Amino acid sequence: MDKERSINLHHQKKIFILTIIILSTIVNLVGCSSDNFNHSDFEIEISGKKLEKLPKSGLDTVIGLDAPIVSGKSFIQENIKISSAGKPTIILFLAHWCSHCQAEVDMLGPWIKDNPVSDDLNFFSIATSIDKSRPNYPPNTWLDKGVWPVPTLVDDKDSSAGKAFGLTSFPTWIILDRDGKVINRFSGSITTKDFINLTDFLLKEESIEK
Repeated sequence: MDKERSINLHHQKKIFILTIIILSTIVNLVGCSSDNFNHSDFEIEISGKKLEKLPKSGLDTVIGLDAPIVSGKSFIQENIKISSAGKPTIILFLAHWCSHCQAEVDMLGPWIKDNPVSDDLNFFSIATSIDKSRPNYPPNTWLDKGVWPVPTLVDDKDSSAGKAFGLTSFPTWIILDRDGKVINRFSGSITTKDFINLTDFLLKEESIEK
């Protein structure tokens, strides 16, 4: 009886240890899978003239100028080319460590998912200023948590796209007309109502152009 009990206890101990090992493996796998982002996998191409830095105040001298065209990859290695292509275009630059960017994604992401942007507009975001030592890294995991449905291009290690558009802070919005010329650039978060007003204005201008 004692021998049988000893065997059972030994068997239970083995099951317990095996369970701990399995659980530990699962935790480690989850931890690794959330950090599979390799910034070296992302390169971009820029054509056209770079824009001067966005001024802190006063007249923005790039209004009316052609915006650079940026080509690269999304987080899942899909090709993305950011240009007007005959439509008014909104470009939103985001940094994963920026608290204002986080608030913007949390607010606008779910709303845009339920209220898709009109097919008569382009809306892209660019993940830039990526830094492994700063919060919310990797950025793809951060945006997934924020339910971000916007096509997102990944900037390279030198933040070349951000520099090409003259970024000085985050988030930064770039608004282009259907010909790829800069209508406006501004930094800071906007509300859902502001976003609706912006898209309505661009759609109205587009209908006038047609």
